[in-house]
Amino acid sequence: MKASRVIFVLSLVLAAAGLPLIESGQAGALTIEEIMKYRTIGEVRVSPDGQWAVFVVSVPNFDENVMNSDLWLLELATSLPAAGRRYFQLTRWGKRDSSPRWSPDGKRIAFLSDRTDKVNIWVIPADGGEAEQITKVKTGVNEFAWLPDSSGFIFTMTDPITPEEEKRKQEKNDPILVDKDIKYARLYHCRFGDKEPALLTKDDYHVNSFDISPDGHWVAFGVQPTPKVPDFRKSDLKLLKLAPMESGEIRDLVVRPGQDSAPRFSPDGNWIAFVSSDGADDWIGNTYVCAVRPDGSGLRNLSKAFDEQVGGIDWSADGTRIYFTAFERASHRLFELTVASGTVRPASSFDAQKAIGAFDLAADGKFIVFALSDPHTPVELYRLALGPSTSLRASSEQAEKLTSVNADHGKGKIGQTELIVYKAPDGLEVEGLLVKPVNFQPGKRYPLLVIIHGGPAGVFEMSFTPRRGTYPIQTFAEQGYLVWLPNPRGSAGFGYQFRRANYRDWGYGDYRDIMAGVDLLIERGLADPERMGVMGWSYGGYMTSWIVTQTDRFKAASVGAGLPNVYSLFGTTDIPEALEAYFGGRPWEDAQNYLRHSAIDFVENAKTPTLIQHGQQDRRVEISQAEEFYVALKKLGVPVEMVIYPRQGHGIQEPKLVRDALERNLNWFNKWLLGIEPPTEEKKKEPTP
Repeated sequence: MKASRVIFVLSLVLAAAGLPLIESGQAGALTIEEIMKYRTIGEVRVSPDGQWAVFVVSVPNFDENVMNSDLWLLELATSLPAAGRRYFQLTRWGKRDSSPRWSPDGKRIAFLSDRTDKVNIWVIPADGGEAEQITKVKTGVNEFAWLPDSSGFIFTMTDPITPEEEKRKQEKNDPILVDKDIKYARLYHCRFGDKEPALLTKDDYHVNSFDISPDGHWVAFGVQPTPKVPDFRKSDLKLLKLAPMESGEIRDLVVRPGQDSAPRFSPDGNWIAFVSSDGADDWIGNTYVCAVRPDGSGLRNLSKAFDEQVGGIDWSADGTRIYFTAFERASHRLFELTVASGTVRPASSFDAQKAIGAFDLAADGKFIVFALSDPHTPVELYRLALGPSTSLRASSEQAEKLTSVNADHGKGKIGQTELIVYKAPDGLEVEGLLVKPVNFQPGKRYPLLVIIHGGPAGVFEMSFTPRRGTYPIQTFAEQGYLVWLPNPRGSAGFGYQFRRANYRDWGYGDYRDIMAGVDLLIERGLADPERMGVMGWSYGGYMTSWIVTQTDRFKAASVGAGLPNVYSLFGTTDIPEALEAYFGGRPWEDAQNYLRHSAIDFVENAKTPTLIQHGQQDRRVEISQAEEFYVALKKLGVPVEMVIYPRQGHGIQEPKLVRDALERNLNWFNKWLLGIEPPTEEKKKEPTP
């Protein structure tokens, strides 16, 4: 029976029994069409008076074929019971409204929107009404912030194309000069009523982040030599004197090797905290919270003892603590850094074995609002009260749930997720997440699908994941698959040494880690060794191409944005420095080292039917990598299909193409592991009964 008929018949059975047609799991849905409806929560911002929060909700818009995002408002008044709190959609446009920012006086909300093609700053009254476009820039606003007196904004914008460049572009006759005519992001200043924004940074460097001092007199900002991705790791800090504006004084604040970016002024303006590699130019290394005084003195690493990479940072109201997010094994948690002592600890126990997303502290320091999920609970907003010393640990460990935007995905029976810790062959402790089939029965063996994350310093976290990129995790679980999500050596969340454990070892130790997990699931009587599939995107695609050239134990594979030839990749990727960091040199300095880690050098061993998916405009991993592997498998007579997604970069973004990739992966593994032939193109076009 074909997959489409299986789903239809099952739907009729459920309906006849009076049961819901959609069951929630990590995606919680019976069909791919339903898992695409899952709402993600982006940024959240608490109003200055603490009575409201504005947050971003995203969901696919198939009519426009874009990921639509809108602003929602949430009432926070503490006198209201949870059930009586209001939250509602504030903007409705069909494209992308994002990055909400309350005006310091709390009367308005500014946000970024592409509703007139280019991304510009818009402002809407906090109590609702029509949004007003404030800027009309030609290339789009990247980042912005209110001036402390609510009179206007500081923002960054990338250099526009000059009339001469536009003419050459239209004529299509002139040669394209590589690394010439670089377009930098620069700082601009505008007040309400200004006809044109004022340029603040004229020198040729790329502004990647900034923050305005509480008194509005200074702007701290991060700069890198060019907009190129590797140059972010060469970021320094500068300080601009904003008042009086005509001074235009800019001076260096932190200049050293490695990354120094994302500055944040303390509430009293006496310190600037920032994310830093602490002077090390290391792609694999940790990042820390560092701080410096506005005059450049007192530079120090505040989180030296914290062995991970820190996320976004925010100061407590009294300036004694800094909060940031980071991975702790498979959990993504909120941490509290005591500035005076450098002590770092989880901010509360509430987010243990969960995944925290965006967060914001109330201006008065009394509570924090954050997005949170776990493998069985959809993402929603929560509030946690802060103790009298602004320490979360001095307060209740039980957070209050504030929203139910994903209520439809929190119902029904789901594939349960189990954290499994095991030993690799060399004794290294490794872990992974096992998603069990819906209606799992102990003692029964199930077909196994292995999904490998990207990075390699990615991580499978304890979050509610409707899908992992182009892999429909819970649709797999609904159809009776075990889904194994390993975190092999090289993954984030386990400290620097674990993250560096695959240095000059891609495809060897990590491969053994993954296969040890597979063997453990077989040994425990869970997985059917005769029905196994493997897939992954980016580094996961690399590992998938590697696996099918090392073993024929898998009956099907799917390689997404894979890199089977790291030698040739070095000259085509936009981040060759990453390969240099992991392989300890360049290909021409150690050719054999690159070749022994390239699947293409072992491709004659491949027998596994393989689906290849790749974005046509991928600069991280050029499509030539997919073409190399496709041609090789084709010549060897291995069953192979290749799908190119137009306009897409390293990840597939357009909803219709995401849906296509999800369906193709489901159909591919159903065909080779379950013997279910995919629906024909004609069947796909038939209306749903």
